[in-house]
Amino acid sequence: MISLGCPRNLIDSEVLLGHAAGDGLLVAQDPADADVVVINTCGFIESAKEESIQTILEVCKQKETGSLKGVVAVGCLTQRYGDELRQEIPELDAVLGLSDYSSVPALIRHIAAGGDERFVNDTRGGNLKSAGSDRTRLLMTPRSYAYLRIAEGCNHTCTFCAIPSIRGKVRSKPLEVVVDEARGLAESGVRELILVAEDSTAYGMDTEHRRMLAPLLEALSEIAGIEWIRVLYAYPHTVGPDLTTVLRENPKLVPYLDIPIQHISSEMLRAMKRGVKSEQVRRILDRLREEVPGIAVRTTYIVGFPGETQQDFEQLLELTRDYKFERLGVFAYSDEEGTLAHGYDGAVPEEVVDSRIDAIMQVSRANIEQRNHSLVGTELRVLVDGHFGSSEADLSAYQSVGRTYADAPDIDCSVLFRERLRSGQFVTAKITGVQEYDLIAEATDSSGGRDTR
Repeated sequence: MISLGCPRNLIDSEVLLGHAAGDGLLVAQDPADADVVVINTCGFIESAKEESIQTILEVCKQKETGSLKGVVAVGCLTQRYGDELRQEIPELDAVLGLSDYSSVPALIRHIAAGGDERFVNDTRGGNLKSAGSDRTRLLMTPRSYAYLRIAEGCNHTCTFCAIPSIRGKVRSKPLEVVVDEARGLAESGVRELILVAEDSTAYGMDTEHRRMLAPLLEALSEIAGIEWIRVLYAYPHTVGPDLTTVLRENPKLVPYLDIPIQHISSEMLRAMKRGVKSEQVRRILDRLREEVPGIAVRTTYIVGFPGETQQDFEQLLELTRDYKFERLGVFAYSDEEGTLAHGYDGAVPEEVVDSRIDAIMQVSRANIEQRNHSLVGTELRVLVDGHFGSSEADLSAYQSVGRTYADAPDIDCSVLFRERLRSGQFVTAKITGVQEYDLIAEATDSSGGRDTR
C-alpha cells in the first residue's frame, strides 16, 4: 500500500489494509516484494495530482521489470478522474473511487492469479461510502497516535475547493460509532486521538441539526488509555463557546486547534465564499487566545487567489506578524477545474506568488524560532512517536522523536532526544536547545507530567 495525501486518505488506506489483512493477505513493506500494489491517490490540488500520477507511473514500470503482477489506484484522484486514468494509463489493473473497499481483497486475489478483468469499479458518482465505522483498520501510524474520522464530506461552497465534488456532502458518524472506534484504538495501545473530517465543527449538523463536536469530545475523554485528544480542520466562524470551553477545561483535550482561515482580506474572503469578513476572523482568533489560555493555533493560508492585490497580501502579512500563529502552512492557489473559481480573471503571476509565500514563511519562521527559544530551560510533557533509522544521517545525533501538545504529526514541529525512548510513552522533557523548527530535549521523568501551557 502506498498512501498519499491527507490523514483522511490515510484512514481510507488503513481500512483497506484492514480488509486485506482480515482476508488473509500479507502486507509487504516494499513494492518489490509485493504481487499487487495499491496506490491511494490525492486529487486535491495540482501538485498532489502530479505526485499521484508520477507514483502510479513509477510503480507500473515495475510490472515490466520485476515480479509485480498488478497495480490498483484508489482514492480522490480516481474518484475525480477515473475515466481519464483508465484511458491514459492502461497499465493500471483497476481504478476504484471512494468506497468501503471491502471488495478489494477479492480484486487483489483476482489480479494476482492473472485475471484479465479490468476496471471493475465505477468511479462516476453514486458510490461514495456512508459514514460508517472504520474499526476494521490496520494502523500505519506509530502506536502513539491514530486518526479518528468523525464525518465525511463538506457542505461549504468555497470557490477554490474541489473536496465537496469529490467527497460529497457532510455525513456524520453516529456518536456511539465514533466512541466504539476510539475504544478499540485505546485497547490497541493508542494514546492520542486526532479527530479529522472535511469540516470537524459541522459534526452532527446533518443528523442532530446541531453542532455535536463538544459533546463528542467529552464522550471520548472518558475512554481509559486515551490521554490526548486533538482537533483538526475546524471551520473558523463555527468555533463556538462550547468548543473553547471543552478545550480549556477538559484535561484530555490538548489546547490546540487547527483552524484554516485561508485569508484575512475581506475582499479575498468574499471571493473565496468563506462566509465571513476580516473583522469576524480576527475576533474569532482573539477569542481563542482569551478563552483558551496557552492555546497553540495552527492555520493555513492560500496565496495568489485570482485578484489578490498587494494590499490584500499586506493584510495577510500583517496578521502573520501580529497574531504569531504557533503553526502555519501556506499554499499557492491552484486553479482546479470543477471549482467555482476555475478560470477567474486576475491570475497572479507565479513569481509574485512565490515571493509572497517566501515573505510569509520568513515571518512565520521567526515567530516559531522565537517561541522555541523561549522554551529552552523549561519542562514540557512530550509524547514519544518513535525512533530514527540509521539512514537518516542528518538526525544521526538523535535516537527518538516526539511531540508537545502544540504539535500534530507530520505537519508541525518535533522534539528530538539523544536517548532511546519507547514509542507511545509520555515523558517530562527538559528543553535544552533548538534545531531550526524543532526542539532538542532530554527526558527527566518517564512517567510524564502536566503540560506547560
